[in-house]
Amino acid sequence: MQYSVFHDTDWLYPDSPHNKEVNIQLCVPRGGHTGTQILGEIPSGRLGLKFVWHQETDLEVRLFRLLPVGVNENTDSTLMTTTDYERCRAFVTRKAPFEVYDALCPFEDALDEGRLALYLCVDAKGSAIPGTYTGELILREGSLETKIPLECRVSSALVPSVSSCRLGMLNFFDYDGLASQHQVVKGSSKYWKLFADYVKTQVEMRCTHILLPPGEAVFEDGILTGFDFSMAEKAGQIARKEGARWLCGGHIAHWHEWDEQEYYPNWNQSLGITTTEGYLQLRLYLTRWAEIIRENGWQNCMTQALADEPQTHNDTTYRILAGVFRKFLPGIPIIDAVETTCLGGGIDIWVPKQDTYEKWRPEYEKLQAAGETMWFYTCAFPAGPIMNRSMDLPLTASRAVFWMGALYRLSGFLHWGFNYYIGSDIWHSACCPHKGALLPAGDAHIVYPGQSGPLPSMRFEAQRAGAEDYELLMQAIETAPVETDQIIRRVCTSFRDYTDKGTVLAKARSSLLALLESEVYANDR
Repeated sequence: MQYSVFHDTDWLYPDSPHNKEVNIQLCVPRGGHTGTQILGEIPSGRLGLKFVWHQETDLEVRLFRLLPVGVNENTDSTLMTTTDYERCRAFVTRKAPFEVYDALCPFEDALDEGRLALYLCVDAKGSAIPGTYTGELILREGSLETKIPLECRVSSALVPSVSSCRLGMLNFFDYDGLASQHQVVKGSSKYWKLFADYVKTQVEMRCTHILLPPGEAVFEDGILTGFDFSMAEKAGQIARKEGARWLCGGHIAHWHEWDEQEYYPNWNQSLGITTTEGYLQLRLYLTRWAEIIRENGWQNCMTQALADEPQTHNDTTYRILAGVFRKFLPGIPIIDAVETTCLGGGIDIWVPKQDTYEKWRPEYEKLQAAGETMWFYTCAFPAGPIMNRSMDLPLTASRAVFWMGALYRLSGFLHWGFNYYIGSDIWHSACCPHKGALLPAGDAHIVYPGQSGPLPSMRFEAQRAGAEDYELLMQAIETAPVETDQIIRRVCTSFRDYTDKGTVLAKARSSLLALLESEVYANDR
């Protein structure tokens, strides 16, 4: 069988030509992962796959079928998407519409149809012994057998587990979408089994925080009498059981328009939170939520999102909301995506958007220098070439965004769209509808709804790898900050300036591992 081997840092397409690489050569840090893509011809019969190591090792190999996903429009140069290729041709990978291999399906669950496209993932345990290991991937097509040799070097560098990592990560979760996409009843046993699988997948991507649903208002004869936190409580219990390090309470309020001053509670969009009645309803909500947290022993693992994206026009009101929250839940850190620098004392974990951080970088650096916790986030805006995980941007962007986080010494990452399966067919229309427009391809989701649970993606793997890179970069920065920053700048110098070549990123990663092996892990080789 004709086949070719490709890096895991570049996109593959159904019409990608073969290259000359036929051997798999990988390098993985202890506690980390790496992968490769394999492209072959359409099998004439049912295909069988088997991988064997030639030595005993603490390396696990997982095999996936790469599934094509349709990108229906390109990322625009300023906002959302466009069908005018001239507006974006300088930074996108291809002219839409096109298909790209993004979704990963366990090989045994995939149908034998279409071009053969595989992803081979190698996971190294933290206890893996540094050294070089060999094995082979065996492809059986009827009586024919193809053997693909693999060589994997285990570096002495160590990626810490999620339970002890430096990088915080939060990806918003769609609780309603989980039910509709998998056609199960919300709150049923099947629903919660799926939710547990989704939490496992988030933790695998190195998410440290799991967003819980907010409490639901209870009305009697049109009068608010209390709040039902049964969904949030069940979700939190499952998330903790599945390894979530932190929980995050769901958002409580929002503004109507970005440039107005008032906030309104989710359950009553006509009631300002600064009114007496608004305060009393917040009091009712927060008193019960505090009881739930205490009853479950979550005081030391809970954070809270209050109101997404406070702006300069309503940052004063946000501080009022934060003050009310702190009265009833003292000691619980407040975390939110922010679009202002004037929230001092009202927030504990700042999460400015990547372009917002660079726009007001001197102010945010002052806050960092004073000891404030600073994350960053990405989303559909401002679009263009800025780092995001859109499927028509280079795959390097999904990974290099964490290298910029290390360069700016930011300590966490947030994205709103883990599983927001918006629209009727995300397999052929990855640009999901949103407020009369379309979101950039994949912005709403980084996993796909499989038959029995979530399917990861190549962007998922890139983000997971970037989070692992971040841990190693921060270790190197402690010992050799100048040399480490020089390595980072080979990959990126700002959120808009980064390499679109996977080989450049791979070589920089090799340099990072070499630096760690000589400066940090010299005695572990």
